[in-house]
Amino acid sequence: MRITTRLDTVRRDLAESKAKKALDFRIGTISGNLKAIIADEVMEFESGDIKRIKIKKISIPANYLSFLSGYGSNRYGHALTVDEEIPLPISMERIGDHALFAAAESCEIQKNDLLGVLILLPVHLTY
Repeated sequence: MRITTRLDTVRRDLAESKAKKALDFRIGTISGNLKAIIADEVMEFESGDIKRIKIKKISIPANYLSFLSGYGSNRYGHALTVDEEIPLPISMERIGDHALFAAAESCEIQKNDLLGVLILLPVHLTY
């Protein structure tokens, strides 16, 4: 007779999660995805400007938290947020279609420029 422990349950859940979805990274028992934030329009910025810019759509699954990578991916500035026109709760699937971009230098962002990286982490809601 085998007694199932909480650790066995966590290991099984992690194995099932890996089987269901391809995850891009793992830190200890935390796995997630990386998504490129790509400009979908041309926009001019002056040094110090912070503007909302259209991006290629990023699907954010239900029950996933999003974080921005702190590593600078664009030489002219940094993406500060990814959002959509109508904010939805974390329990619903969301689609990011705009980013807030802060320019450190005057520049012209071109369509398909990399603005940053979005980190998606699955969470288990306890409410």
